[in-house]
Amino acid sequence: MRIISYNISSCSQHKLDELFKREAEVYVIPEMARDVKIPDGYFMKWAGKYSSKGLGIIFNNAYVPDCYDESLPYAIPLRYEDLFILAFWPTKIDKTESYTQIAKQILNHYAPELKVRDSIVTGDFNLYHKIDKPNKDADILEIDELLKSFRLKSVYHEKSGKAFGEEVEKTYFHQYKADNLFFLDYTYYSYEKLKITKYELLDWDTKFSDHRGQIIEF
Repeated sequence: MRIISYNISSCSQHKLDELFKREAEVYVIPEMARDVKIPDGYFMKWAGKYSSKGLGIIFNNAYVPDCYDESLPYAIPLRYEDLFILAFWPTKIDKTESYTQIAKQILNHYAPELKVRDSIVTGDFNLYHKIDKPNKDADILEIDELLKSFRLKSVYHEKSGKAFGEEVEKTYFHQYKADNLFFLDYTYYSYEKLKITKYELLDWDTKFSDHRGQIIEF
């Protein structure tokens, strides 16, 4: 199975069509527009306040389960056979809480599924860790501990052996600047049950996004 997780930024149909050339069973797309065309045989679930920018998940042979809570900005669950997938983009629209607090609310809501099912959590987490300049309002460390308690680990950090804040590669280029870098895009997985056969961070394409996409195969 293949999942592509990609915040494509300033969504357009052209960008989506280019993304769909990379075939996958599931596409997780933060900052996706609502009114778009998707490939034949696929379905879409979208969440957002503004039609130009929300969270989309595009899929075949799967369904959105009853545990979905539309009030949580933004996360969309998916059941693909026995697999539980959570498209994840914690966002502060109409929220006073920090990114960390919003992420915890989402994950605690879906904890009953994440704890018992083979699970993938993927997307733009809006969270990072900088050793020399920690930001408690958007720090991944607390969320990493929560996900570890659900028996999930970050694929990148497990495969690279790097600690948070020591990543050699980055996934977000703030304001499209190559010297203003963050690691915001993650995939967590049930490491005791799932075997990841491929994990790739796509090359940064300035014409496509200020983020790098993720490809996950298992």
